[in-house]
Amino acid sequence: MSFRTVHAFDDDAPVMVFGGPVSNLQAVQALRAEAAARGIPAERVVCTGDVVAYCGDPAATVAEVRDWGCHVLAGNCERQLAENAEDCGCGFDEGSTCDVLSVG
Repeated sequence: MSFRTVHAFDDDAPVMVFGGPVSNLQAVQALRAEAAARGIPAERVVCTGDVVAYCGDPAATVAEVRDWGCHVLAGNCERQLAENAEDCGCGFDEGSTCDVLSVG
């Protein structure tokens, strides 16, 4: 696993922080458009993780985030994928809808 240091922003320019796009390509595209409309460059955008999970287009969502070039922290979904785990690691109650959907 590799890590990249993100330095604190030392000015008053806007920063966008979002998390949990969970494979929702349209949500990431909307966030990217909003950042562009507000003049927030990719280097001032931070995703707090869980880029992939339950929604329908994980590969395209990852491609969109990579193309955008924003900072991404590893969420529990990314950590579980890196460890080749059988589920997302959220600790859902056994038999719950989220438990069933998170099984690899």
